Amino acid sequence: MPAAANTYFESSRTLTVLLIAVWFGLLAGMLEGVIANSLRGVPGFAIRVSPEILWIAPAFNLIFFCLLGAGLVGLIYVTGKTPPLRWIAGLFTVFTVLCLLLLIGKLNQIAAFALSLGVGVQVARALNKRELRALTFFKKSGAALLVMAVLLGVTGASWDIGRERYILRNVAPPKSDTPNVLLITLDTLRSDHVSCYGYERNTTPNLCRLASQGVLFENSFANSSWTLPSHASMFTGRLPHEHKADWTKPLDNSDRTLAETLKAKGYFTGAFTANTSYVTPEWGLARGFSHFEAQGSSLIEDATNTVYGKKLALNILPRLGYFDIPGRKRASQVNAEFLHWLDRTNGKPFFAFLNFFDTHDPYLTDEPYRNHFSNQSTRGDLVNFQFQATTFRRKPVLTVDEVKSEVDGYDNCLAYLDAQIGELFAEMQRRGLEKNTLIIITSDHGESFGDHDLFGHGNSLYLETLKVPLILSWPEKLPNAKRVDNLVSLADIPATVMQLLGIQGENFPGRSLVDLWSSSEHSKSPEAILSELSPGRFRDGPSNYPATRGGLRSLVTEQWHFIVSDSGALELYNWRSDPKETQNLVYASDRRDLVEQLKKQMQLLSSVGN
Repeated sequence: MPAAANTYFESSRTLTVLLIAVWFGLLAGMLEGVIANSLRGVPGFAIRVSPEILWIAPAFNLIFFCLLGAGLVGLIYVTGKTPPLRWIAGLFTVFTVLCLLLLIGKLNQIAAFALSLGVGVQVARALNKRELRALTFFKKSGAALLVMAVLLGVTGASWDIGRERYILRNVAPPKSDTPNVLLITLDTLRSDHVSCYGYERNTTPNLCRLASQGVLFENSFANSSWTLPSHASMFTGRLPHEHKADWTKPLDNSDRTLAETLKAKGYFTGAFTANTSYVTPEWGLARGFSHFEAQGSSLIEDATNTVYGKKLALNILPRLGYFDIPGRKRASQVNAEFLHWLDRTNGKPFFAFLNFFDTHDPYLTDEPYRNHFSNQSTRGDLVNFQFQATTFRRKPVLTVDEVKSEVDGYDNCLAYLDAQIGELFAEMQRRGLEKNTLIIITSDHGESFGDHDLFGHGNSLYLETLKVPLILSWPEKLPNAKRVDNLVSLADIPATVMQLLGIQGENFPGRSLVDLWSSSEHSKSPEAILSELSPGRFRDGPSNYPATRGGLRSLVTEQWHFIVSDSGALELYNWRSDPKETQNLVYASDRRDLVEQLKKQMQLLSSVGN
């Protein structure tokens, strides 16, 4: 180190180390924010962030690198040895490059670290005999980096505000007495855990009260067993092979969404989601919504959207006994966001979409519901997608008691969610909205609790992941306590809304369900439901997972459930007499003609849109 640089460094080594830490923290944060924002939703990159990453990444990395710098200063004082400035710069270069390589995700962690280390060494070598110039550069350019980070952060923080103002300027004036529409998805809720669907526990008194004032569909099926394709079908009326939204591909602009259609009719449109991974604008689900809130509920969750924030959360929090999603957005906050937005509509007709995430694993909720059904509920570490992304479970075999604790936790979460829905409906009634609001409540998919030796969802197309609740309520417009046994799917929702609102000339795929409760003649017509699943993240999953062996298609008829795998495997169940699907009848000699018939029917439905 040159004498001048060495003298300065020795006299103010704390400030020098922190200066370098701040410089690299801002640089790493801005690069992470810009790259993440540029690649969000791009096929081939598993980057799921909002534009707010433009301020979140610089802020978090600034703090993280300063903590690294403080640790280095402490080490210097403890050992009494001061490393050359060039090696300090090289060290922070390693962390900067590693951050970007992990973000892009095209190298495994060992390769990414090796490459980052190599770059850091080269930077250190390049600064040999240039340390004074480097120090001067860090000092003079630091202020410019800070200004750039602030401007970038303001851009990210105001991104959605500008978008909302632009959309609202183009909203047509609505007709008088236009009804409101409220679409609610209870993420990961299987119908057989809902009280009014026959569950022995009183998990959902408020949902069932709503069902007593409207129409309940006893056999409603999701068109896929995980979030994105299921919501895409719900919004467009298209089947997964038509809209093509999948693990690495967002919903594109090919098909109109329900929100786009209602916005064009003068509706204020808003979406409020607790699933901040897939129910987001970057996955194509914001089209038609003038307002979309998918941000995290706290600075903790914001931090976990960064590379190092997520690494720290997944490696440190479990060691402290914390297994929940950091900053998890509870139903109470979704309600608050929706009601706050509702205040700004000034009584104008609205279409609002609410996604609740409380019944998604890990099955943890707040008091007094945390032990609502059992004192031995899960602590959240056995079934947790954060730590076991492809297996869901922490160990190969869960005991009967362990499975029971997971189910108890799931039911506890559902009881909490139901209570929050009750509070939401009470507030809407207080505001006088209940009589002029069509309410639709459903789920995007179910959940496996050891059924077929599976946990979680998105890894099969068995009924426990496809059968979901569907309840419609609209006082004085829909019948009370009506139960419909017909097979229906989430893709039928847009067409149903159009008919109920009396909107002409907007023909969505799928069928309107209105005739199923209003016409006894039409209600007898047969129907078959197609659901689809590609392997996605389970392509390299456990061998017992059906999705590991290839893409899946499922056909549900009045009596039969037929599943076809791209691997050639076939399954056939009489789901009416065997609801747990334990007896595969596909190779029974007396079912050969039936199998051929179902194959043709599936092929016909699968060809729609191609």
